[in-house]
Amino acid sequence: MSKTFCPLPWNSINLRNNGDLRVCCNTNSYTKNRGILRKEDGTPYNAGRDDLNEARNAELLKEVRTSMMKGEWHSECERCRQEELNGVQSRRGYENDDWGHIMDGALSNTEEDGTINPDDFDIDYFDIRYGNFCNLKCRMCGPTDSHTWYDDFVNMHDKTTYKDTHDLITLTKNAKGKWSTNQYDWFKNSNYYWNNFEKYTNNVKRMYIVGGEPLIIEEHIESLERLVQSGRAKDIEIEYNTNLTNVTDRILKLWESFKQIRVGVSIDGYGDVLEYQRAPIKWKLLYRNMQRLDQNLDINLKCWFTFTVTPYNVLHLPEFMRWKLEESGLKRFNPLTGLRPLVTHHMCHSPKHFNVKVLPAIFKDEVAEKYQEYIDWILASGYSTKVKNSFIKICDGVTDFMLSEDYYKDHWDRFVFETTKLDELRNQDIKSVVPEFKHLL
Repeated sequence: MSKTFCPLPWNSINLRNNGDLRVCCNTNSYTKNRGILRKEDGTPYNAGRDDLNEARNAELLKEVRTSMMKGEWHSECERCRQEELNGVQSRRGYENDDWGHIMDGALSNTEEDGTINPDDFDIDYFDIRYGNFCNLKCRMCGPTDSHTWYDDFVNMHDKTTYKDTHDLITLTKNAKGKWSTNQYDWFKNSNYYWNNFEKYTNNVKRMYIVGGEPLIIEEHIESLERLVQSGRAKDIEIEYNTNLTNVTDRILKLWESFKQIRVGVSIDGYGDVLEYQRAPIKWKLLYRNMQRLDQNLDINLKCWFTFTVTPYNVLHLPEFMRWKLEESGLKRFNPLTGLRPLVTHHMCHSPKHFNVKVLPAIFKDEVAEKYQEYIDWILASGYSTKVKNSFIKICDGVTDFMLSEDYYKDHWDRFVFETTKLDELRNQDIKSVVPEFKHLL
């Protein structure tokens, strides 16, 4: 049995927010190619102009399958490899929980060079990224992921171009005087995409919808309406990464028709820490929306926190877990009796200056010290062994990952520059949110 097997190269379609197809969403951190599936001439396959089945035997995807069949790690899978090496639950692990049962059939029905017959493998999982339209400008993101980043990017770097995986993006002023680009509008008024959508969601079991921020994107709602009208909704799970700032009655009503709605809320802490990392979010609004979902019994909901660990909030993680246990009152988010841990956390791998490995040794010592204090607290508590083990595993995994490499020499100056510059542009101050930075900045 392959110890590196992941079902996604066999049973999924995965899009970037510019419509390009890639191996999966985690192949976005370490290689120059960022997991993009390309034709022989180097052109990326794109959902706005190419038949999706053609990309399922792209050379890169065959290489990845071949590595997995040999039990080896492909270079595009480095993010999952690093997480598993340090005891952090990886995307591969989560996907195997859901689709791992296909492994025997996948390995026996794949040619030696990684080629498959697409007709033999249903598309169970469809990862759609509808552009970069977003109402937040999170610190670890940038203009590729959020259009509200454009002004800050121009002001911080004094330039109007940046490199994305497919092209050099040029920002120009639109009629309203706002910086803009059409490079992420691949799905707008695209009959070709909607034909792909109708064709390849026939047998889909789960759709993972992201943006930008999906709940404010009209085409996301059109996707739901098409599935409801077709009668397929009752057999489909819809999964989100969402900042949950926009929960409308229209969306809630549509969700009632689906087999299950799986909501991963992008929440990196509470109060000031969250508002600093995910500006201009308001903690009270987000918490009210979480309560609204928690109390909604008309929808088959599965909810969890997706906590992105960065230098800004790494000290706050165990405090957030204690808040979840003792103060949140949220029963359907990472339920204590469920399979998921207390917090479904993710390490920020790139950019490297927002990876916790960039922290100086003195700060890493403070993190390890604080984590031990919280481990002592959970061990002395009356919570179940399962809860205690989950709490400790998360703390130990983050600590091991943080200490596994040192990015300080090469990337700390960039962290300082971007932190202080964004503080100036956004009228924020990291030292007032995380006092431990006072002696470092």
